[in-house]
Amino acid sequence: MIWTTQAPAKVNLDLRMRGRRADGYHLLETVLQSIALADTLTLQSRPGPFALTCCAPGVPTDTRNLAWKGAAAMALALETTLDGWELRIDKHVPAEAGLGGGSADAAAAARLVAAAQGRELDPAALADVIRPLGADVAFFAWGGTMRGVGVGDELTSLPDAPDATVILVRPPFGVSTRDAYGWYDADAGATSGTEPSDAAVLEPAADDTVHLDGCGNDLEAPVARRHPEIAAIVSRVRSAGARLAAMSGSGSACFGLFAPDADVSGLEASWRNGTVVWRTRLLSRAAHARATACRRLA
Repeated sequence: MIWTTQAPAKVNLDLRMRGRRADGYHLLETVLQSIALADTLTLQSRPGPFALTCCAPGVPTDTRNLAWKGAAAMALALETTLDGWELRIDKHVPAEAGLGGGSADAAAAARLVAAAQGRELDPAALADVIRPLGADVAFFAWGGTMRGVGVGDELTSLPDAPDATVILVRPPFGVSTRDAYGWYDADAGATSGTEPSDAAVLEPAADDTVHLDGCGNDLEAPVARRHPEIAAIVSRVRSAGARLAAMSGSGSACFGLFAPDADVSGLEASWRNGTVVWRTRLLSRAAHARATACRRLA
């Protein structure tokens, strides 16, 4: 048997730091948004113990990989074994970019294991299985537009953000989540230069658009102090007419939201060598559900 599915990435439309828990974890408030850029995962039956392969160099193919952890978590929940299966990841979402690629892969792998066992879990049931794997992993059970609080894992569905063309720019370096939060702490909570969004982005306006003016990312300034290229990318994208331009999550990828028919061709060239640019789009929750549906190929 062969099963396949997509693992769409995310951007953070808004990310605000709200203090720390007693155990040291950072508390935050964020708005997570699915985008169409996605990895492809395939689960195929084969003799022997479970194995994971990936086309991208440097990606671990053992129990360190979140996709492996997602598959194992679902196998445990369904009281089955992973032996006799191979999971392949065709990687398109870069690591250390703030796009949630590993977390999306974990959710996709769990879906595939359930599908191979003849099970189709609703998002809440899937989230219960994969939530322990990471702060943002549960989001990928639903996708679309969601508010996350706590460490980002207390999720509330929001109205779908309006359709938009997305330009993603990933400079020729990554930023680890640990480093980004450490730099934020080292700067004593230096602000990103914008005021907290409160609920401005959370509710649609009368014309059915989502308020984006108050959005920002409190991690952007500390990361940009160490990597000035981040600020330069955001500035160029904003100057091109983006409705919102920011770093996503802990970086290093930056994004801009444009009208669906906007001409963004000027942003797809003339970057520093090693910079990668994608033109993609936002995904509604329904579109995310279609993209992540498991299909049997054989």
